[in-house]
Amino acid sequence: MMNRTTIKALFLLVLLAFPIGKVIAGLSITPAFIRLDKTMQGKKYIIPVMVTNQSAKKTEHFKVAVEGPSSMINGLPAKKVVSWTTVKPQKFSIQPGESRKIKMSVKVPKGYSGDYRVYLSITQDPKKYNLKIKKRKIKNAIGIMQLGKTSTRIPEFKTHVKALVKINVPVVIRAIKPGQKIKLRSKQAKFTKFKVASSSDKRKAMTIKSMFENKTRFDVTVKGSCTLLNKKGSKKLMQAKMAQKILVQPKQKAPVSCDFGSALPRGTYQVQGSFKVQIKGAKSIVKINKRQKLKISKQLAKEIAGRGSIGVQDDITTPLLLSPTMVQQEVVGGKVRKLTVEVVNPTSKKFNITSSFRLTNDNRVKVIFKPRKFKLAAGSAKRVSVEFKSKNKKSPIYGWIDFTAKQAKGAPPASIPVLLVPEGLKQSQKLKFSDITAKLTSGNSRIHFATNVINHKKGMEALYLSATIA
Repeated sequence: MMNRTTIKALFLLVLLAFPIGKVIAGLSITPAFIRLDKTMQGKKYIIPVMVTNQSAKKTEHFKVAVEGPSSMINGLPAKKVVSWTTVKPQKFSIQPGESRKIKMSVKVPKGYSGDYRVYLSITQDPKKYNLKIKKRKIKNAIGIMQLGKTSTRIPEFKTHVKALVKINVPVVIRAIKPGQKIKLRSKQAKFTKFKVASSSDKRKAMTIKSMFENKTRFDVTVKGSCTLLNKKGSKKLMQAKMAQKILVQPKQKAPVSCDFGSALPRGTYQVQGSFKVQIKGAKSIVKINKRQKLKISKQLAKEIAGRGSIGVQDDITTPLLLSPTMVQQEVVGGKVRKLTVEVVNPTSKKFNITSSFRLTNDNRVKVIFKPRKFKLAAGSAKRVSVEFKSKNKKSPIYGWIDFTAKQAKGAPPASIPVLLVPEGLKQSQKLKFSDITAKLTSGNSRIHFATNVINHKKGMEALYLSATIA
């Protein structure tokens, strides 16, 4: 490890390389970002940029140029891409409160397609400002790591630097042929093998990650989710979405990850990634589903066990929206009022839905759904009539109305709890709590208390619970 004097020396060198000083001018540039979505080969385009001097007293002097962010831009030398552009004027001065228009022109030669990034660089002209750097040597001997070798003596400097203002306006040029339709093929979007690791975010337990490679000459966006399944792949256990949609530049790689709040024990599982890849600005979307086996070793299981928020499950259900969210009635004369449930498909997929009822007590109940089976297009809704007929009208009905989609194989159904209680029925509660347990979680930064609540198995009323732990 570096000692304190080494760190101090490195910090001073950073200050010398990147001087921190008072900003000389208040400068406004419009627009702050430029994207040319359809730059036809062989045609000239002119981009106006307005620069305003917001200073109340000082006249400011600027130089303007186009620069490359790196030596290579989308497989071409930066000098070649920069040569497609011109800027006028290249030097100018602005009086206080005044504005000046810069014209940047772009002309892409024939034969070049893709997204190319450059900067419109606006810098204060150093020849117009009196800059001075004063150095004062201090007789200290300190150590510094430099290129793998340690120099035991290096002079320490104190600096007084007046900084120049330099602002880079990002410019993205999308070059295409006349009439060219940009298409993405699945083989141009590549994901490496999934790996599992403990999450760097202590609020999460584990991360499923892959590396995505953009093999096109255009910017692409990636979004999606990861689903963990049992060893046979017949049951879905947990699901997590990517934290955000990512943009990957041409011929570049980027990490793709899904963070899970709950940890898995040691064992063998399957992971399925469902991703949508799209060239930025294009309509067509390539859907990529990748499935593979995943092994969590004893060591990894131990490592991720103390992370994440215990009790916060990455639950999977059939992705439907239901209204109402609970059915509760006081039944008068043994007759249950007919219900109407609205089922909404918020996804972009078409679903084949089956309705059913799960009874959780010992009553005998017949439930009639109209319709029982139906198709639900993407973004559409359906109203379902539900009628209950009980064999024992003096007994309550407890259970769940379930809606299962054929396309969501292995996922638990979307459900609504049902509580239908005969008028005047009185029941005594029989409830048991297990011992309270306490576990360290979130990287040993939180304590999670838990207890199991057990309701009576037969004929007892559903319970509403609220609790505090002191």
